[in-house]
Amino acid sequence: MVYNIIWKEVEQMIRFIKRQIAPAGAKDDPAALDRAVAVADPAPQAQPQSAPKAPPPNIPVASYAPQPVAPGAPAGATPSSAAAPRPAGQPVAGPPGQYRSDHKSLYKQLLRGMYDAILVTDPKGHVIDSNERVRDIFLHEPADVWDMEIGKLIPGITPSVLEQIRSGVADKRHVMIDARCLRKDGQYFPGEVAVCSINLINENDLVFSIRDMERRKGRMQLLRSFQGAMANDLSAIAVAGRDGRITYANKALRTFWKITKDEDIIGRFLVSLWTGDEQGDKPFQTAVAGEHWEGTLVAIASDGSKFKVQAALGTDRSDTEPVGVVCAFLPAKES
Repeated sequence: MVYNIIWKEVEQMIRFIKRQIAPAGAKDDPAALDRAVAVADPAPQAQPQSAPKAPPPNIPVASYAPQPVAPGAPAGATPSSAAAPRPAGQPVAGPPGQYRSDHKSLYKQLLRGMYDAILVTDPKGHVIDSNERVRDIFLHEPADVWDMEIGKLIPGITPSVLEQIRSGVADKRHVMIDARCLRKDGQYFPGEVAVCSINLINENDLVFSIRDMERRKGRMQLLRSFQGAMANDLSAIAVAGRDGRITYANKALRTFWKITKDEDIIGRFLVSLWTGDEQGDKPFQTAVAGEHWEGTLVAIASDGSKFKVQAALGTDRSDTEPVGVVCAFLPAKES
């Protein structure tokens, strides 16, 4: 019953509206009212598309053909307005969220392309993201380090050190750390750690980039060992560049030639050690050309005294290119 009452009221409102817009002679006839309203508000008819204008004389048809308007352009847009150049720095228009989605994809690609192990942490040092290199360097699966404290992977980073790091990166600077890092198997390795700040999930999240320095540290230590061995060798050892100037001399050489300071020997020509010998620079030229030379030379000490030495000169190489000469001397036995 309530429905019938409401429907009658709706019908009365419709008739009232029709009377307001219908001609005077049709207000009392319901059928005439419907016809009058239909005429006053006709249904929209499809508009025929006009044919493209013919090109003016002497203008190629291709250059005069109508240009398409970009999809999604506002009503009334022309090809020139629809294809207006995008201002520098403005993101390309697209569906909502596309710009952020593109940045997320780029971020993930950068993580995958990094050679170093990447650990992203929140400001308190809990890991919130990482890359695949974590598996190779720390022996952890990337999923296993999620929410792990950074101090468990780099034990030297305590809460107080983390606070210093946050202060250091506050001005968009990088912090470099020589650290001892811990693998899953309990083995430590030397790591070079670079830290910076980004706004990823939280403001001032931290990015730790860890490079395994174990191989490089091992080579550097081996180089230091060789240098220590040469410094303490009982034979006199010298190194010279391709120009013939001495770049290194050990203690035994200074003793043989009675030289007290490194400054008095570094930079001298190697052949000046045996200026009293008639062979001149032949030993040096042979070695710098890539051949080995061995023989006896007459040397002259800093006080002018002469003495004989057994000398061996070889080529100092960088990969395959000669960069200088290495040589060793021992006192010659008296015949």
